[in-house]
Amino acid sequence: MDDKRKMQNMLNHSLSGLQENPFLAQRVIAQAKGEKPVKRKISLALVLCIVLGIAIIGTACALIASSHVADFFRQYWGKDMGDWLEEGKIAQVGESLTVGDVVFTLDEVVYRERGIYGVGTAKPVDSKNVLVPMDLADDWSVCFQNEEGKALISLAAATNGKLITVNCVPNKIGVDEGTMLTVDAGVYNVRNDDGSITFSFEASGYTLEDGTSYQVVLDYETKELTPDGKQAEGSFKLQSGTVSFMPVMVAEKTEEPESIATTVETIPQDGYEIIVPDEYRETGTLPYYQAVENDFSKIVRPEWFNQRGLLKEESDTGSAYYVFNDHAVLDVAPEYVGYREYTDEQFDYNWHAREVDDPNLEPAWGDKQAFSYNIAEVASFVNWGDDFAKDTTFEKKQLTYLSFEDANTSAKKMMDLLHLSGYELTWALDMDLDRIKTLGKEYNEYWYESGAAFTNSPRYDYDLATAEDEGYYLIYTQTSAAGLDESWREASFFITSRGIVYAEVRCYYMMGEKAEAPDTLITSGKAVERLYEEVARSRNGEKVVRIRTVELTHMPVRAENKKEGMVFAPVWKVIYEDESGEKKGFDSWAVFNAVNGKLIDALFQ
Repeated sequence: MDDKRKMQNMLNHSLSGLQENPFLAQRVIAQAKGEKPVKRKISLALVLCIVLGIAIIGTACALIASSHVADFFRQYWGKDMGDWLEEGKIAQVGESLTVGDVVFTLDEVVYRERGIYGVGTAKPVDSKNVLVPMDLADDWSVCFQNEEGKALISLAAATNGKLITVNCVPNKIGVDEGTMLTVDAGVYNVRNDDGSITFSFEASGYTLEDGTSYQVVLDYETKELTPDGKQAEGSFKLQSGTVSFMPVMVAEKTEEPESIATTVETIPQDGYEIIVPDEYRETGTLPYYQAVENDFSKIVRPEWFNQRGLLKEESDTGSAYYVFNDHAVLDVAPEYVGYREYTDEQFDYNWHAREVDDPNLEPAWGDKQAFSYNIAEVASFVNWGDDFAKDTTFEKKQLTYLSFEDANTSAKKMMDLLHLSGYELTWALDMDLDRIKTLGKEYNEYWYESGAAFTNSPRYDYDLATAEDEGYYLIYTQTSAAGLDESWREASFFITSRGIVYAEVRCYYMMGEKAEAPDTLITSGKAVERLYEEVARSRNGEKVVRIRTVELTHMPVRAENKKEGMVFAPVWKVIYEDESGEKKGFDSWAVFNAVNGKLIDALFQ
């Protein structure tokens, strides 16, 4: 289990009791492999998008003395990161966009190794307003009571101004005027002495590749905060602008690391498992498939999950948020469906922070999760591989009121309604009464007592569980598509005798009609050789310890004609262990185009 997914779920868990505006994005995943945490956008966040048809054209200036992007990343993410970016292609922009009470100026972008990095400045239109950095804004209900939060509140009071949070997040990316595609992005910003905010972002992943020009849709967001940690009613604003730029090389490229010159003799040619489909064994190649962009918002009906009627509904183009009469919540976006149960009770989100950190913290109230929600989270932590549950395995096909067969049938019926095809059951756990109590106790120890982790979510007494709480936690994976974090193509359900009480489904693309097949593919050995080359030149400087598996499968990539969107192309997915994973006990992965050998995506990017 890789760190990116684990940290995403841990941070989601720590915020899971909050009922925020459903259209706000969660920026809470940390960068993998022990680097300093980078705020990451979950691209399936439900945001109200007002598309602004502007183009900001950026080109590099011949007289660039140094890179603003490299300087910023060097300061906050280390010298190696800054030096690595200095050797990228640079485009200076300097164009501005006003969103509500804030002026955003994108200063510079850098492109390197299928990644785009940007730095800009946000300033208040009215100098009396006070901008809040994202590290405070992400947990304002707690941080508004610390010294920095109190200072900003006092400053806004003294000037009679507003407290405003800002963010700039890459949403979609085009290459050489090709189709705009959703991108995986990380964001981070800091407050400057003059009251402005320096914002930064990183965009990477399978939608990016080498090109001459790039087009990026940026979401510029602002919202006003009240002194007590609430979002001011109707204050959230979002506008999208398209940034176009042609980065050029400015710094002289340094010599490639010596390790890139790895000889063939030092690259293992055996000792790992090679997995290929029967079609490849018979023909020596695999076909392309059309990639059909998914859109759950067009098909999902709330009554599929809950027949108790709606208490509240909020929707906009491409997203919806439903609250049922029994307080369960359903979130829907084009690529995401999430269903969870809540109670009619409130809980103090600051309770644990008050016990551990600051006894003077004031209460911050939120809707309390239902018992079913927390039992599902306990089960999911078993899947994530946490130490407290590492020896837990599937045991029982029959619970008191539910069989595994019936639970599996319920999940498959829901996936049929969601038009999910090619998904197979890849993990299952039976949560019987004894296991709920045993794991629940260990879960509480881990989160609330050990000091190994921290959450403000409500603590539950799992000894109070009854046979009605028993259920199966099931994970289905789109096995025909490789690459990316597995969770981006998963469907997870917790099912009890009452039916589906928890669901989290993600799917960007479905495989469409079969297209032509390339004449030849690169070999598995060539894919391993390419891994060694790419790891050697990566910014993390890791080394491959051992190759575990090399699998030939399919993954969505840009079509050769970039204006034709996405296709499912044959790829080699290499699972390996590097130095960091050897110490931390997890594997890494990289995916290579099986037609031309290009790196598509990797954990080290």
